Amino acid sequence: MKPAHEILQKENALATKVEHFRNRFRKILQLQHRDTRSKDWHDFTLELFRFQAQANPVYGRFVELMGVVPSEVRAVQEIPFLPVELYQKQRISVFSNPSYDSHSFESSGTTGSMPSKHPIDDLDWYDEVAFDGFARMVCDWNDRPLFIGLLPGYLERNNSSLVHMVQSFMSKANQDNPEEWFFLREFDALESKLSQLLDSGFPRERPIYIVGVTHALLTWVKCLNQHATPPAWLDLSIHVIETGGMKGHGKERIRTEVHEELSLLTKGRPVGSEYGMTELLSQAWSHAHGVFRCPPWMEVRMGALNDPKGWAEDGKQGRIHIVDLANVSTCAFIATSDIGRRLDNDSFEVLGRYDHAEVRGCNLMAID
Repeated sequence: MKPAHEILQKENALATKVEHFRNRFRKILQLQHRDTRSKDWHDFTLELFRFQAQANPVYGRFVELMGVVPSEVRAVQEIPFLPVELYQKQRISVFSNPSYDSHSFESSGTTGSMPSKHPIDDLDWYDEVAFDGFARMVCDWNDRPLFIGLLPGYLERNNSSLVHMVQSFMSKANQDNPEEWFFLREFDALESKLSQLLDSGFPRERPIYIVGVTHALLTWVKCLNQHATPPAWLDLSIHVIETGGMKGHGKERIRTEVHEELSLLTKGRPVGSEYGMTELLSQAWSHAHGVFRCPPWMEVRMGALNDPKGWAEDGKQGRIHIVDLANVSTCAFIATSDIGRRLDNDSFEVLGRYDHAEVRGCNLMAID
């Protein structure tokens, strides 16, 4: 067993290396590279892979079992992607000492199942990445967006990454008392909040983003359809971002059908979506029709469904593999339990899950 001072020196060295990668990440973004195919991002990806293969014991062992020698890897498609299921049973981090964790996000899981846990060593870094991704993919912060959360199921937990993200967005938007902008199933209170905004002279062109779990949004729309006349607050610039999944509240619905119903809230404007998960720091965003795009440090690839080392042909269904270069201190290369299809311009769709996969909190919708 190594002396305590040697372990401490190693952990401190790892912390220095992690911060080094984060600073490089920031510098590359400043150069305005738009995608992960630039040389700077490519070099960063390979160096981060080699670091994590060496420093993260679980990922390092997985790479070894896959028969891959990190120093010989020359392209992203040669990198082993860690199955997301391992987050349920293993501590995935370059730090062996949990004292480096400032927080741990946890998935919702299902009754009787083991949730995934993602140790976070720096919540400010998580927020920085989320703010930048939202500004690039959804709305510039100079447009002064306002946020409302309709997240039953997530709010009942204290360690949901989705709730933390939305709460951080509210804080950045200078919304006092963020807890007053979250709602469970109190649709009357939510409508009252929107009416108050309208009556207070809230600018009708200023965007309001309602981030909601799909089943709650659909229930709300069902209630609204019972109104004799459309409420006046619908004249506000409301944008809906559904986070997917019925979570046991009825059968899964076709996305186009869901978005058509939800468009009542937006007066015909397209309904957006968010694709994220506990094991990632970054999110992909959809402006309409469930077509997702990633910020420049995030990349989606499709693995072959029947070959853990193979890749799906362009346009074909595959297991979604994600490169999230913001995941510096854990693992940046994740094989999810979602099935998707990559489209033109590096966009992608989420089609469903493996039959054996648990119903989790990411964006899952059936399609025709």
